[in-house]
Formats: sequence, structure tokens, C-alpha cells
Amino acid sequence: MKIFEIEEYLNSILKPEEFNDYCHNGVQVECDRDIKKVAVGVSFNFEFAEKALENGADLLLVHHGIFGKDFFSLKGFLKKRVGLLIKNDIGLIGYHLPLDAHPVYGNNASIMKKLGINDFLPFEVGFKGEFSPEVPFDEFLEKMSKIIPRDKFIYYKNNDYVKKIGVLSGGGSAYMNSLENEIDTYLTGEVKEHVRDVAREMKINFINCGHYSTETFGVKNLATLLEDKFNLETFFIDYYNEV
Repeated sequence: MKIFEIEEYLNSILKPEEFNDYCHNGVQVECDRDIKKVAVGVSFNFEFAEKALENGADLLLVHHGIFGKDFFSLKGFLKKRVGLLIKNDIGLIGYHLPLDAHPVYGNNASIMKKLGINDFLPFEVGFKGEFSPEVPFDEFLEKMSKIIPRDKFIYYKNNDYVKKIGVLSGGGSAYMNSLENEIDTYLTGEVKEHVRDVAREMKINFINCGHYSTETFGVKNLATLLEDKFNLETFFIDYYNEV
């Protein structure tokens, strides 16, 4: 496989042209080699690239690639990261918002389905859905700890139950306000200082499960697609970030 054949296939599924993203989605660093082994992970950084290289990867496939639509200045840490790939002819493909929003393979759809909610509606690049019957809040937290293993969740409990939930992975706390009077619980990956008080006044449970931890699902799903479609070997690098 060549890198642009993989990009064409993934583009046909994720449809990046439909998103006004602040990065280029698809091939970010070209390579000439045949792709046989793909390292997948959440974020592109030097340590991730080193680990991929050590394990014989031909391509890196990530959620957080190089940000900036038209970057042209390779200096400092970015030069070091990209230089490692170019020196070893390793490719980089990244999908950001399209991988959050996809209703089958995306981060948020994956979380909803793991929660047992299969009928959900989109908002922003996340989804909202409903439990039937409602779930006690403490029971819901226990369930989340198995879906997203972390040392600690930051949460604000304002209801004893979870019934109508909104899920937006990563830095999604800013979008909670748009769901006022529509949900009783909001799950995301980051929290801002003002969120505690807004959630209380809106009477919404707020749960921050971590930016990294809410965004491991999509790239794993893409890895499975590449294995099934092209018989490629893939492996996930869990370069954990507590944020």
C-alpha cells in the first residue's frame, strides 16, 4: 500500500472536506515506502515517533497531528518531530474533528455505544442520547471507570441520576451550555474554571474524563478498518497523558 491510497480510503469514510478544522486532515507528512505496518495513537510527538520507529512502523496514524492549516515554518520541537519522520521515510496521517464526529467510528459514537446507547443525535462534533431507565450517578461513574480507565475523574454532581447525556470528547467543555434544558449529564475531556458554577446553575452533572483518555477510541477503530481492508499490521501506542 502507498500512503495516498490509505488516505483516499479513510477520506471516503471520514469526509474531512465537510469540516472547518484548524489542521489539515489526511496526509501530513508524505513517505515513498510501501506501507505494511501502521502505528496508531492519540497524539504525534517525538517520543511517539521514536516508539513507532523502534517497532518498525511505516506510517503513523493519529488524532492530534500537526495543527495549523498552512504551517510552513519548521523550527524547534516541530522540526525535530518532523525531521525524524523525513529522515526515516515514515509517513504521518492525522484526522481531528472528522474522527470526533463520525457516527460509527468516531470517539464520541464509540463512547455512546460502550455506554449502551445506540440511538443518539449529533451536536457539534459530539452526540446526545438517553438511558432507559435512568442510571444512578454513582453507578454511572463506576461504569465510566471501566470504559475509560483513569486514576481520577473530575466531576460535579448536580443530580442523583443520569438519563439524558451529552458526550463530546477532548476539549468540549465550552459546548455544554448549548445543551441547557436538554440533558442532565455532560461528559467531556477537559474542564474550565467557570464550568463548576455553570453546571450547578444548569443542574447538569459534569464529568471530565480526560482529553487523551476520551480520544483513544477513534484511531483504534481506524486501525481495525485498515487491517480488514488492506491486511495491514497495526499497533496502538498508549503514550498516556493525564490531561
